[in-house]
This record gives sequence, structure tokens and C-alpha cells, in this order.
Amino acid sequence: MADSFSKIVAIFLAALLLFVVPIKNEFERIDNTSRIYVLNETAKFVDSVRNLGYITPFMYQDYIGRLEATNNIYEVRLEHSIKTFDPVYSDPLDEDTFEGDYLVGFSSYYNNDILPVLFPNFSVDDSDRIYKLSRGDYFTVTVFNKNKTMATKLQEMLYNGDVPVTKIYVRYGGMVKDEAN
Repeated sequence: MADSFSKIVAIFLAALLLFVVPIKNEFERIDNTSRIYVLNETAKFVDSVRNLGYITPFMYQDYIGRLEATNNIYEVRLEHSIKTFDPVYSDPLDEDTFEGDYLVGFSSYYNNDILPVLFPNFSVDDSDRIYKLSRGDYFTVTVFNKNKTMATKLQEMLYNGDVPVTKIYVRYGGMVKDEAN
């Protein structure tokens, strides 16, 4: 009886090692390849925006279309930050009390501010719309997957527990080098 039990365990382990582990490794490799692809496409998009100083609907749609090629669902977060200089006053109500110093801060604009400029009323046909940035501004894109990849699903099945959904996370950005006229 003990001999047959050990054979069943051996067959189960052999099946696991011969089939499931290589499939899991392949799915993880696909996720890593997707992450590298998303990083490259995000870098191209952000560098293009930083060099040109503007975003057009075509640029954004082309970028989103390239991300969809990985068969994953992504959340794309755009961030445009403008450096602000606020003068320091000893008495905020009196402009004559300027202390000769400035506080440096940032005003940031996100998807809710940028996308309505590119796609007013969700119209995708208006190609004359441009979101302009200025030299010295910062532009950053953050992308992460919202769906469970095959590697995540297989890991949940093997480990019998929850695995974080986000396997592909990319953040890329920098200072705008040129500005739109």
C-alpha cells in the first residue's frame, strides 16, 4: 500500500516538474518581455513629447495602440508638472514686505486635465487638438497592468492564494526640452 502511494506522489511530482513549472516560467518570461516592450514604447512616447513640447491625439492613440499589442489592459497616467516660484512675504497681506526669497513648488496636471484637451467630448476625429508643454516643465507617464496575466493566474492556482495583479509597472519621464510655438 505504501509503495503505491509513493508511486502516485512520484507521478504527481513528475507531472508538476515536467509540465507546470516550465509553463509557469514561460508565462513569467512573457510578462517580463511585455514589461520591457511597455518600457520601450513609453520611453519613445515620453521622449517624443519632451522633444516636441506637445501631445497630439494621434501620438496618444498610437501609444495606446502599441500598448494593446501585448494583450493586456493598462492604466496610463499622464502627469504634467510646471515649476512655480512664489514670493515669500513676512506679511502675506502687504506686498511691501517681500523678503527677497521664493518658494519653489509645482503645479501638476493629470489625465483629467490633459485628455479633455486632446479629446473634447470624447471626439477622436479632431486631430487639430494639441496639449502644449513649455520648456522646463516635467512630463511623466506611469503605466501598469490592470488585468491578471497568465503567469498571475497560474501562480494563484499553484500557491492557492492571492498574487498581486500588477506584474507590469513602468514609470518614465523627465524635463521638457523644447516647447510648442
